[in-house]
Amino acid sequence: MKRRDFCKALALSAAALAVPRAAAENTQGAVGRAVADGRYSMRFRSELSLTDVPHDYYYSDSFFAHSALEYDHSLALASLGLVGAAFNTAASDARYWANGEVGREANLADAFATLGFADPEFYHYDIDVGQAGDFVGHSLARKTIPLNGQRATIVAVILRGGGYGGEWVSNLHTGVGAGHAGFVIPVNEVLTALRNYLARAAAQPGGTGTVKLWVGGYSRGAAVANLLAGRINKDLPEIDRKNVFVYTFATPMALTAASYPDYQLDYDNNHNADGTLKTTWAASNIYNILSSGDLVPRVLPAEWGYHRNGNDRFLPSTQNEKELADLDVRGASFSEVPLTISGLATKEDTDGVMERLETFFGSKQQFHDKYEAVLMDMIQCAFLRNEAECTEGYLLTDEEVEARLRGLGNMRNVDEAKLEKSVHNASALSRPLLEKLEQNDGNLTLRGKTYHVEVPQRVKQAVIPVLAVGLYYGIDSGTVAAMARYIFMFMSMKPDSADVVVRAAFCHHCEDYISLMEYYPPADHGMEAYTRA
Repeated sequence: MKRRDFCKALALSAAALAVPRAAAENTQGAVGRAVADGRYSMRFRSELSLTDVPHDYYYSDSFFAHSALEYDHSLALASLGLVGAAFNTAASDARYWANGEVGREANLADAFATLGFADPEFYHYDIDVGQAGDFVGHSLARKTIPLNGQRATIVAVILRGGGYGGEWVSNLHTGVGAGHAGFVIPVNEVLTALRNYLARAAAQPGGTGTVKLWVGGYSRGAAVANLLAGRINKDLPEIDRKNVFVYTFATPMALTAASYPDYQLDYDNNHNADGTLKTTWAASNIYNILSSGDLVPRVLPAEWGYHRNGNDRFLPSTQNEKELADLDVRGASFSEVPLTISGLATKEDTDGVMERLETFFGSKQQFHDKYEAVLMDMIQCAFLRNEAECTEGYLLTDEEVEARLRGLGNMRNVDEAKLEKSVHNASALSRPLLEKLEQNDGNLTLRGKTYHVEVPQRVKQAVIPVLAVGLYYGIDSGTVAAMARYIFMFMSMKPDSADVVVRAAFCHHCEDYISLMEYYPPADHGMEAYTRA
């Protein structure tokens, strides 16, 4: 054999030995698995049908081979699937009052497994749905795979944003500072869980290689994920921004320019320093996907100085008849209870709602001083249910209502005489309110089937406690009844097409976001809310 041929053969033999060695190094101690590119089914809890609805999304591990500073619409849709799966399951409502393992995380656990993620950890999915506090349901899972020829660990950090019951109370906890306390406070717990999770992963044989974070959330979970992104950038500098992929949906605003600088990253990225709108999105690894008609992303108001981290990408609302017809077909495709997208609010409708709310509350300080505690306790009463209420349709006696109110988060040293009078008056006020809600009852025909629509039993159970809270705090009966009516309309998922507040709130449904995300390409996304003609 000639020397040149011998050297070539030797090199080829060394390369052949190196390939399995490199592969072994990439797989040693690996957790999870790579999956083929394709469409995968993930379930989300539908608040319209109160069922767990499956939907298919395209997923590829190659999403994480490029920089997080590039918007990826397919990754955005896969993120929407995963954050929808993070809602409490509708099936677990059968154990609504119970603590411990009842399957509230089942949809997300299945989604993780379907996409090849393993070693999942779930936080706050094991507490009863009525519990309130400044926490957020969250979860972590990972997979270690070869990516761009190198060992990489993708860690999913997914925050719960639906079906979480009493946790909703924290959405109203603005607090005394410039930021939104109910969104800011949970960030530390999630960041601590992430730090510990990464440390355990790094200690495994083979280590993690390059860490890629996939951070996502919906609604409440979106606000916390948005703030978490800022903390990750400052507290975990070893993870390059190009490897932190953050996609949030229906994201409330939580910060002013002066509040919590350690939580800020690409703050208010859609605007120039003088407040004018930029002509194009600047680079960021944070993308907030927002329906232009959705009320939730509009609070706390920009007029009060509040904004989000990263790039806001608004999905259009529309008055175009062809688009509305197409979207209604999509809205009806999820379950037997359709979302009629043509009846939802436009950007202009929601502008009007926000103007009314800002006029009513006046300022964040006035909201905090006069309405925050009462609304938090009213909402908690709407979600508190014991076993008998859930399984037997039991209605509390006046004495039991009083006992429930004594245990609310903001009630301290209650005036017993005032409490008893408030419950008595709430009982009288409940009758006309229920009659008002019952006006929407009747027969509803969907897909050729006729359903009888009525006020849910859980609304009837909550009406006196909710009203009694408002009256106890000294809010006039008309305002109390109006606030309670909206709470119950949202609980019963019965949109009143004549009521613009409800039409704006119903843009918040996951079905709306999925339909809009699949229908409108990125070229139709806006840097501010808008309505297509």
